[in-house]
Amino acid sequence: MTESGIDRLLIVRPEDRPAYWNGTSQIVIQAEAGDTDGRYGLIVSHAPAGASPPLHVHRDDEAVWVAEGQVRFRCGDREFTLGPGSYTMLPRGVPHSFLVEGDTGAVMVGLLSPGGGEGWFADAGVPVTGPNPPPPDLERVNRANQQYGNEFVGPPMTAPDQPS
Repeated sequence: MTESGIDRLLIVRPEDRPAYWNGTSQIVIQAEAGDTDGRYGLIVSHAPAGASPPLHVHRDDEAVWVAEGQVRFRCGDREFTLGPGSYTMLPRGVPHSFLVEGDTGAVMVGLLSPGGGEGWFADAGVPVTGPNPPPPDLERVNRANQQYGNEFVGPPMTAPDQPS
């Protein structure tokens, strides 16, 4: 390593990394643990209106910055809505989820620390090859959950005027 650390410089453009379908969302892993000496993984999520993963827990902290859209989060017993430019940190081991509200989608940047958990999105998802997501492969998702220490502990979030 040089004194200046320039050998750790990482430049990733949108076209440099593949996108994966995870449910109805497209996820791009911008930085993997191998890129950051295990410090963190960085993902960008393009989630359509109504997107919500199951309530889940995992072994890494997950910081989320909302770049576009309105997103309602649940973390433990708390629910809150964030818009563009807002940030939250979802602690490891605490059940959490989100719901993209409104008529437009959301773009979120997620930082997982320590790194490694970002690999779940590639292993549970499937590469984007067209405009529509394929049906979920629950065996693939369950294998990835086991590998990465993730657990689904409840259903996805629903809009307040919809049944859960």
